[in-house]
Formats: sequence, C-alpha cells, structure tokens
Amino acid sequence: MKKLALLSLSLISAAAFAAGPSYGPGNGGPGNSGSTTPQINIDAPSVQITSLSHSSLQNSSSGTASARQNVASNSGNVNIDALSLQVASISSSGVSNSATDNSAATQSLASNLGKVNVNGGQLQLVAARNSYIGNSASGTSSAVQNVSSNNGCQACN
Repeated sequence: MKKLALLSLSLISAAAFAAGPSYGPGNGGPGNSGSTTPQINIDAPSVQITSLSHSSLQNSSSGTASARQNVASNSGNVNIDALSLQVASISSSGVSNSATDNSAATQSLASNLGKVNVNGGQLQLVAARNSYIGNSASGTSSAVQNVSSNNGCQACN
C-alpha cells in the first residue's frame, strides 16, 4: 500500500510539472513586467511534499525584523486550477517558530497564506510522529504558525 501511495504521488507530481508555468496578464512572465504584485498561476495539479526525519526546522526573528517560512505551502497571490496536495511528513523532528524583541515570525506547514484560490480538490496534511511543533512570542512580538490551514491575512504577524 505504501508503494502504491508513493507511485501515485510521483505520477501526480510528474503531471503537475509537465504543463510548465503559466503567466497571466501582468504577472511578471517572460517579457511582461506589468504588475508589482507577484502572482502565481498553476494550470495543473500542484503537489508540495516535504519530509523531515531526525531534523530541526526553525524560524525565528528578533529586534524589529520579521521572518517568514513556508513549508509545502502557498503564500501570496496564487491561483491553482486543479488539485492541490500539500503534505508535510515529520518524524522524530523539532519544528519551531519564535519571535522576540518586538519582531514578527510566521511559519506555515502545508497551508495557504494570503490570497490563494484552489479550483479543484484540496488536501492539506501534516503528519507528525514523535515530534515537537512549537510557536512562541515574547513581549510585544508576534508569532503566527499555520499548520494544515488557510489564512487569508498574509500581513497578520
């Protein structure tokens, strides 16, 4: 069953990349620099898979800085016209997001952050085993962590 699942994911991934990138009007494609807002258009299945084993994944900020980390996630202005599959598989690992000293930190795992439209089926999965997923902020700092979720506010730190 595990081999069948891996084969299926491989086929979906191959189909996603076979179509190539799509640039809409003003989206900064080749010969087109009309828009200041980045936009990503995906006209095929979108497959994002991250696997961590015995690893450490950290996102932190301090001072007046901000830190953003997206893992198997979409962020910004993204249109997907087909299936969207986002998977973060975490085993015996530590995942942390922290902000100190009036800073902001955002971490997304298998999530959509901002204006993300999916015009097909969507699966967002974070599978964690024997792992730590933490989020912390101190003082006037802000730490936002999205895990298998949708957050329409990209600037909400």
